Amino acid sequence: MKKLNLSKKTKRSLAYVGIVGGCAVLALTFFVISQYEKAKYNASVQIQLTAKRYVEKADPEMFEIEGSEANWWKDIYADFTLETQKNSNAYVGTAIPAYSFSTLTLVAFGLVLKHADKTKEKEEKEV
Repeated sequence: MKKLNLSKKTKRSLAYVGIVGGCAVLALTFFVISQYEKAKYNASVQIQLTAKRYVEKADPEMFEIEGSEANWWKDIYADFTLETQKNSNAYVGTAIPAYSFSTLTLVAFGLVLKHADKTKEKEEKEV
């Protein structure tokens, strides 16, 4: 098998692309996932609020009747209160890494530019 001979400049460029590109891909991946979780959160909040409105509007005597619409809305409200909390936690859990990786991408890009500039100056001095 033939071995590739890459120059130092090419190896450095590949490393730069790998670092910045990797951070960018992770940022975009977490951002897309966090937007999905945010949409789930918003949907569960809407259902929770709708159920809450029906529960508050219902006649208190209806809660004593098994299988009544008021009890159904009460169950929906209880279920979606838990679901909303889960969706909120999932959104925060994915949004924080998304924003962290996007910031890290910018920092890595700046550091790569700084390192490339220093390397270029060093090579010019050697010549």
